[in-house]
This record gives sequence, C-alpha cells and structure tokens, in this order.
Amino acid sequence: MKDVFISYASEDRPVAQQLAEGLEQSGISVWWDRQIQVGSEWDKTIEDALADAKCVVVLWTGHAKDSRWVRAEAREALNKEKVVPVMLEADAIPLAFTGIQALCFLGWDGSSGSKEFEILLGVIKAKLEGKSVEFPEASSTKASVVGKLVALLGIRTMVGGIFALLLIGSSFVRVAPVISVHVETARIEFTVAPGLDNKRLTDAITFDSLTVENVGKLSVTPDRLLVADPADYDMTSDSYPPKAWLDLPINGRTVQFAADRPSISSEITIETTEDKSAAAGQLDGIVLTDEALVSMEVSNDNALTWSIRAKQGRQRVVMSRIHAVQLLETGMKASPGLSIPFPQDQELTYQIIFEQKPGTIELFGQDQAFVLVLKEKETTAKKPISGSVLPIQSVDFSWQDPGTGERKPPEDFFGTVEYVSPQGMTPVPIGTNAFLTLDDLDQFEITSISIDPVSHTFMVDLKGKAGYVKTGTAGNPQDLRPTLFDRIRYSPLFEPVKKIIGF
Repeated sequence: MKDVFISYASEDRPVAQQLAEGLEQSGISVWWDRQIQVGSEWDKTIEDALADAKCVVVLWTGHAKDSRWVRAEAREALNKEKVVPVMLEADAIPLAFTGIQALCFLGWDGSSGSKEFEILLGVIKAKLEGKSVEFPEASSTKASVVGKLVALLGIRTMVGGIFALLLIGSSFVRVAPVISVHVETARIEFTVAPGLDNKRLTDAITFDSLTVENVGKLSVTPDRLLVADPADYDMTSDSYPPKAWLDLPINGRTVQFAADRPSISSEITIETTEDKSAAAGQLDGIVLTDEALVSMEVSNDNALTWSIRAKQGRQRVVMSRIHAVQLLETGMKASPGLSIPFPQDQELTYQIIFEQKPGTIELFGQDQAFVLVLKEKETTAKKPISGSVLPIQSVDFSWQDPGTGERKPPEDFFGTVEYVSPQGMTPVPIGTNAFLTLDDLDQFEITSISIDPVSHTFMVDLKGKAGYVKTGTAGNPQDLRPTLFDRIRYSPLFEPVKKIIGF
C-alpha cells in the first residue's frame, strides 16, 4: 500500500517522475508508474492502487484535462475526500472540478526544495495524518460608500427648499431597475426560474464529438451494434483494425447501458466513425427542469461545455440524425440480455449503425452534475445556441480560481448595461475584465445566446428587473442601481418640480 497515488496524463510523465522522486526522498511512498500491461489487468491494478492510497495528487495540464483516465481518477478521489489538485498549467482544470481549490504550480522548476513543493508536502502530510487542510480563503468584495451630490444650491423659495430636502434624501435610496444586458463572456452560470413551462436551454446543434459525464442511462435501438476487442487496439494509429469489430446479435431490440459502479463515474463519448466525414449527429434542444443549476463554458477550440445539476428528477437529452457513430463508454454496463464477450469493467468501444433511416440516442443523467462537452470540426460564423427566452432567478459570470479560491471574471469579459426603467439613464459599459454581478432577479430572462468563433466567447442578451447590480473590480466596485432621485428626475412628472426649485 502506497501513501500517495499520482494521477497524470502520459504526456506529463517526466513531471510526475520528478514529483514522485521528491516525495519519496521526503519519506512518502508513491504509486505513479503506469508502465504496466494494457487491458482489464491494467484497469484492476490502477483501481486497486487508487483505492489503497491515502492521498491522490492530480497533476492538471492541458493533456490531463483531455484525459478520460485522469478525470475518472480525480472524480474517484474527490468522492473519497482524498484529492489534492495541482495546477501545472493555467486554465487546465475541467469545469466539473473548478469549484475545488488547487495548489498553484505554474512555473514549477521541478525542485523538491521549491516553495511549491514544500506547500504540497505539508498538505500531503496533513492528509496522511487525518488533519484538516487549510487553503487560502476567497477574497471578498467590499461595497463602496455611494453618495450623490445634488445640484440644488440655487433654491429660491421655501417650497423649493422642501422639495430639495426630499430630493437629497431620495438620492440615498436605491431602487431595483429594469435593465437590458449584453455581455461577451467565456463562462455563464445561472439557475432556472421555477414554475414556468418554457425552459429550453439550446436549439438543435450538430456535433462531431459529444462527451457526457455522470450518465445514468443510455438507450438506443440500432440496426447493428458492434463492439471492439480491447486487445486489438492499435496504439500507433489510435484506432481499431477491421478484425477487432464483433457484430452483436440485437435482433431489432432496444439496447440500454446503465451506470453500475458508484465508485467510478460513468462517461461516454459519441463521435463520427473513422470512415465518415459528416457530422456525428444532432443534439436536440435541451429542456431544463425547475431550478436547475447550469454552467456554460466555451474553450479556445470553440468546444461547448454544459454542466447541468437538476434540483429534482434527472436531466434528459436526445441525439438525433444518427447514421453511424462510435460510442466509447466507461463505468456502464449493457442490457442483461446482450452478450458482451469482454469484461465490462473497462473502457469499451462500440459502433452504432442505423442502415434504414437516421436514428436517435437517449441519455439520462445521474443525481450529480450532468456534464456535456460538444465539439465541431469547424465553426466559422456566429452560431446561435438558443433563440428561446429562458426565465432565470440568478446569474453569475465569474469563475473560482482553484489556487486562491477567489472569484474572478472570465478573461476578456465585457458588456453593456442599459436601463429600460428608469428610461433615459445613460447606458453603463462594463470594462474588460471587470466583474458584473446580478442578483435578486424578478421576471428576468436570457433572451438569446450565441457563440463567436473568432473571440471564443458567448454573446448573451438578458433582460428583466434586478434588485442587485454591481460592476467594477474587487478594489473598486460600483453599484449600478439607480436611486429614487434618478427615478424621480427621469419621470415626466418631474418637469413642474424643476421649475419650482430652479433645477
């Protein structure tokens, strides 16, 4: 039994080796060498080592972010409360793990005498001794003292003076405006409003590759279903030769795959078959349940990531216009009546083929966040994600820095806040990398979402009443709510008052 299990992508083996040697020199036993036999024995060896370790160090890089193995190992360690994330590259932590604080190893030189290594060693020793681990707390944004000087110095009558005093008092009272907001952002998180029928998150979107995490059940009725022999996998070409594929006798039946091992997160990837150049299929419009919490991100390769956590029930998605696709699955088991000639406790690859007409694949999530990552080969023009009106009760554009825990705006975030009521107020631009916080929402809606493939950002339009509106930076926040005085002076009824007080 080893003290520490190091989870890493194969491309990051030199870094993992440096870290392992440093820990072992410090008296910590480490399991890290993946140079073992591929196959079901490999799965069992890693699974046993992961279960036995008291602490799991996950090395997050761009390669690790794309590795199904690293994500599965990280989720397993997270479930057992023994994960220690280490961020080796910026923006390398997947969406599902961004809420977990991580140690920042950006620019680490590999030295066991570095400050980063000493901090990691202290965290590991605390984990091994069963002590609580203290991470830096998130910095808070302090509200500024907001005041308004009213230019009423030329008051000429007692009546004017009374009005002036009332108006001065009204300048300290904030009111909830009706606003129209346009933002360009790489990330948005929101909660769906309850008790409404129209909750469509997306329109239909074609895809070349779709990865789904935390799958509860997959259902499909194909004309043919083939499975590849894992032993025939060709690592050089990263594919299976024709001889690897075995035709399964399904006889027109509906085939289901269900998550069967709570200790391992279920995951599937659907992509085009090797001899197909067309899109894999179409992700039909996603309809949300009441009060679902949704996060959306777009990466530099324009891959779209949704994380959906339903408050009640399980999220359902449907893929249609399927002709022939490859299905890679892990952590799932096929229908009892389907004879799979290989152990199902490993990653298996299937081909789903519809010969007569295009078919559909239906997915249901689990109780955890349902994560979908959609990719297309090429996106050259502004692409609508949703033209439907989606009622929401909260929205956030920030992300949590896993190294410090601090909430930060997405890179290159900017936008505009326009006032619908009070009408006539000057629109407020949201500067690049400033934050925007909207809360206490009433009849608030996302009216459209699209993606700009050049800037790799969502273009989001929102509208409604907001009881809390702030922008700026952590050191210089700005309350965008108008005052009662603003509401009065932009009202047509204020014209007679201006004549009385000489405003």
